[in-house]
Amino acid sequence: MVPDVVELRKDQGFVEDMSRFAEGVLTEKQVRAKYHLFDESTWTALNDDAFVEAVELERTRRIRSGATKRELAQLRVVAAPDVLSGILMDPRANARHRIDASKALDDLAGFAPQAAAEQDMVQITINLGGGEVYRYGGSVKPVPGNDGWRDGKVIDAAPRQIVAEQPMEEAEVIPVKRGPGRPKGSRNKPKVVENEPSLKGVPGFVVD
Repeated sequence: MVPDVVELRKDQGFVEDMSRFAEGVLTEKQVRAKYHLFDESTWTALNDDAFVEAVELERTRRIRSGATKRELAQLRVVAAPDVLSGILMDPRANARHRIDASKALDDLAGFAPQAAAEQDMVQITINLGGGEVYRYGGSVKPVPGNDGWRDGKVIDAAPRQIVAEQPMEEAEVIPVKRGPGRPKGSRNKPKVVENEPSLKGVPGFVVD
Protein backbone atom coordinates (compact mmCIF):
# COMPACT_ATOMS: atom_id res chain seq x y z
CA MET A 1 0.00 0.00 0.00
CA VAL A 2 1.43 3.35 -1.04
CA PRO A 3 1.09 5.94 1.75
CA ASP A 4 -0.82 9.15 1.13
CA VAL A 5 1.76 11.91 0.69
CA VAL A 6 -0.71 14.66 1.59
CA GLU A 7 -1.61 12.95 4.88
CA LEU A 8 2.04 12.32 5.70
CA ARG A 9 2.81 16.00 5.39
CA LYS A 10 0.14 16.73 8.01
CA ASP A 11 1.45 14.05 10.40
CA GLN A 12 3.42 15.82 13.15
CA GLY A 13 5.22 12.58 14.04
CA PHE A 14 6.42 12.29 10.45
CA VAL A 15 7.60 15.90 10.49
CA GLU A 16 9.59 15.18 13.67
CA ASP A 17 11.14 12.04 12.19
CA MET A 18 12.11 13.89 9.03
CA SER A 19 13.79 16.48 11.27
CA ARG A 20 15.69 13.66 12.97
CA PHE A 21 16.66 12.38 9.53
CA ALA A 22 17.98 15.82 8.57
CA GLU A 23 19.96 15.96 11.84
CA GLY A 24 21.47 12.50 11.41
CA VAL A 25 19.58 10.93 14.32
CA LEU A 26 17.62 8.64 11.96
CA THR A 27 18.78 7.15 8.69
CA GLU A 28 16.83 7.24 5.44
CA LYS A 29 16.38 3.47 5.70
CA GLN A 30 14.80 3.79 9.14
CA VAL A 31 12.35 6.49 7.99
CA ARG A 32 11.39 4.58 4.86
CA ALA A 33 10.80 1.36 6.81
CA LYS A 34 8.75 3.09 9.52
CA TYR A 35 6.40 4.83 7.09
CA HIS A 36 6.55 2.24 4.26
CA LEU A 37 8.07 4.72 1.82
CA PHE A 38 9.53 2.09 -0.47
CA ASP A 39 8.35 3.76 -3.66
CA GLU A 40 10.93 6.20 -4.95
CA SER A 41 8.29 8.44 -6.51
CA THR A 42 6.49 8.77 -3.17
CA TRP A 43 9.73 9.72 -1.42
CA THR A 44 10.45 12.34 -4.07
CA ALA A 45 6.91 13.73 -3.91
CA LEU A 46 7.49 14.75 -0.27
CA ASN A 47 9.77 17.53 -1.46
CA ASP A 48 7.21 20.30 -1.09
CA ASP A 49 8.09 23.87 -0.08
CA ALA A 50 5.51 24.01 2.72
CA PHE A 51 6.60 20.62 4.04
CA VAL A 52 10.29 21.56 3.91
CA GLU A 53 9.52 24.74 5.84
CA ALA A 54 7.63 22.72 8.49
CA VAL A 55 10.62 20.39 8.88
CA GLU A 56 13.02 23.33 9.25
CA LEU A 57 10.81 24.92 11.90
CA GLU A 58 10.73 21.62 13.78
CA ARG A 59 14.52 21.37 13.56
CA THR A 60 14.85 24.86 15.05
CA ARG A 61 12.47 23.95 17.87
CA ARG A 62 14.40 20.76 18.64
CA ILE A 63 17.73 22.58 18.71
CA ARG A 64 16.44 25.23 21.10
CA SER A 65 14.84 22.66 23.39
CA GLY A 66 18.03 20.59 23.51
CA ALA A 67 16.35 17.51 21.98
CA THR A 68 18.79 17.37 19.05
CA LYS A 69 21.86 17.53 21.26
CA ARG A 70 20.46 14.95 23.68
CA GLU A 71 19.52 12.41 21.00
CA LEU A 72 22.81 12.78 19.12
CA ALA A 73 24.72 12.33 22.39
CA GLN A 74 22.74 9.18 23.14
CA LEU A 75 23.75 7.73 19.78
CA ARG A 76 27.42 8.43 20.50
CA VAL A 77 27.22 6.92 23.97
CA VAL A 78 25.63 3.77 22.59
CA ALA A 79 28.68 3.34 20.36
CA ALA A 80 31.08 3.85 23.29
CA PRO A 81 31.08 0.22 24.57
CA ASP A 82 32.40 -1.08 21.22
CA VAL A 83 35.17 1.51 21.21
CA LEU A 84 36.11 0.82 24.84
CA SER A 85 35.98 -2.92 24.25
CA GLY A 86 38.39 -2.54 21.32
CA ILE A 87 40.86 -0.68 23.56
CA LEU A 88 40.47 -3.18 26.40
CA MET A 89 41.00 -6.26 24.22
CA ASP A 90 43.89 -4.83 22.21
CA PRO A 91 47.12 -6.35 23.59
CA ARG A 92 49.14 -3.66 21.84
CA ALA A 93 47.34 -0.83 23.62
CA ASN A 94 48.92 1.03 26.51
CA ALA A 95 48.26 -0.74 29.83
CA ARG A 96 46.94 2.45 31.41
CA HIS A 97 44.52 2.98 28.52
CA ARG A 98 43.24 -0.58 28.88
CA ILE A 99 42.67 -0.10 32.61
CA ASP A 100 40.84 3.19 31.99
CA ALA A 101 38.69 1.46 29.35
CA SER A 102 37.75 -1.28 31.81
CA LYS A 103 36.74 1.32 34.41
CA ALA A 104 34.65 3.21 31.85
CA LEU A 105 32.92 -0.01 30.79
CA ASP A 106 32.25 -0.78 34.44
CA ASP A 107 30.58 2.61 34.81
CA LEU A 108 28.41 2.02 31.73
CA ALA A 109 27.45 -1.43 33.01
CA GLY A 110 26.14 0.06 36.25
CA PHE A 111 28.43 -1.86 38.60
CA ALA A 112 30.53 1.12 39.66
CA PRO A 113 30.32 2.62 43.18
CA GLN A 114 28.67 5.71 41.67
CA ALA A 115 25.59 3.62 40.88
CA ALA A 116 25.25 2.61 44.51
CA ALA A 117 25.65 6.23 45.58
CA GLU A 118 22.54 7.16 43.57
CA GLN A 119 20.29 5.11 45.90
CA ASP A 120 17.79 6.94 48.05
CA MET A 121 19.22 7.90 51.42
CA VAL A 122 17.26 8.84 54.54
CA GLN A 123 18.53 10.65 57.61
CA ILE A 124 16.43 10.93 60.76
CA THR A 125 17.30 13.69 63.23
CA ILE A 126 15.81 13.74 66.74
CA ASN A 127 16.28 16.97 68.64
CA LEU A 128 15.66 16.51 72.38
CA GLY A 129 16.37 20.12 73.18
CA GLY A 130 19.19 21.61 75.13
CA GLY A 131 21.54 20.90 72.27
CA GLU A 132 21.14 17.10 72.51
CA VAL A 133 20.67 15.68 69.00
CA TYR A 134 20.51 12.04 67.81
CA ARG A 135 20.91 11.01 64.18
CA TYR A 136 20.15 7.78 62.30
CA GLY A 137 20.62 7.13 58.59
CA GLY A 138 20.76 4.59 55.78
CA SER A 139 19.55 3.67 52.32
CA VAL A 140 15.90 2.86 51.67
CA LYS A 141 14.22 0.07 49.71
CA PRO A 142 10.59 -0.87 48.86
CA VAL A 143 8.60 -2.82 51.43
CA PRO A 144 7.79 -6.39 50.24
CA GLY A 145 4.21 -7.55 50.66
CA ASN A 146 2.37 -10.84 50.30
CA ASP A 147 1.01 -9.89 46.87
CA GLY A 148 4.17 -8.31 45.48
CA TRP A 149 5.69 -4.92 46.15
CA ARG A 150 3.45 -2.44 47.87
CA ASP A 151 3.87 1.27 48.31
CA GLY A 152 6.28 2.22 51.05
CA LYS A 153 9.95 2.19 51.97
CA VAL A 154 12.09 1.14 54.94
CA ILE A 155 15.62 2.03 55.96
CA ASP A 156 17.84 -0.72 54.60
CA ALA A 157 20.44 -0.38 57.34
CA ALA A 158 20.80 -0.80 61.08
CA PRO A 159 20.85 2.47 63.03
CA ARG A 160 24.30 3.91 63.05
CA GLN A 161 26.14 5.00 66.11
CA ILE A 162 24.25 7.69 67.97
CA VAL A 163 25.90 11.05 67.79
CA ALA A 164 25.12 13.36 70.69
CA GLU A 165 25.83 17.01 70.28
CA GLN A 166 26.19 19.12 73.39
CA PRO A 167 25.97 22.90 73.28
CA MET A 168 29.25 24.69 73.51
CA GLU A 169 29.59 26.88 76.58
CA GLU A 170 30.13 30.47 75.79
CA ALA A 171 33.68 31.52 76.54
CA GLU A 172 34.00 33.89 79.46
CA VAL A 173 34.89 37.29 78.15
CA ILE A 174 37.23 39.20 80.42
CA PRO A 175 37.08 42.91 79.74
CA VAL A 176 40.40 44.57 79.05
CA LYS A 177 41.30 47.10 81.70
CA ARG A 178 42.36 50.44 80.40
CA GLY A 179 44.19 53.19 82.22
CA PRO A 180 42.69 56.60 82.93
CA GLY A 181 42.35 58.87 79.95
CA ARG A 182 43.81 62.30 79.63
CA PRO A 183 42.27 65.00 81.78
CA LYS A 184 39.89 67.37 80.11
CA GLY A 185 41.55 70.33 78.46
CA SER A 186 44.96 68.64 78.19
CA ARG A 187 46.94 68.87 75.00
CA ASN A 188 49.13 66.37 73.26
CA LYS A 189 52.51 66.56 74.95
CA PRO A 190 55.58 64.39 74.50
CA LYS A 191 55.88 61.66 77.07
CA VAL A 192 58.30 62.23 79.88
CA VAL A 193 60.64 59.33 80.42
CA GLU A 194 61.32 58.77 84.08
CA ASN A 195 64.85 58.44 85.33
CA GLU A 196 66.11 60.25 82.23
CA PRO A 197 69.61 61.56 82.98
CA SER A 198 69.73 65.30 83.53
CA LEU A 199 71.55 67.42 80.99
CA LYS A 200 72.26 70.29 83.43
CA GLY A 201 75.84 71.22 83.56
CA VAL A 202 76.72 69.32 80.42
CA PRO A 203 78.89 71.51 78.16
CA GLY A 204 77.19 72.51 74.94
CA PHE A 205 73.62 72.16 76.26
CA VAL A 206 71.41 74.95 77.53
CA VAL A 207 68.74 73.71 79.86
CA ASP A 208 66.03 76.01 81.19
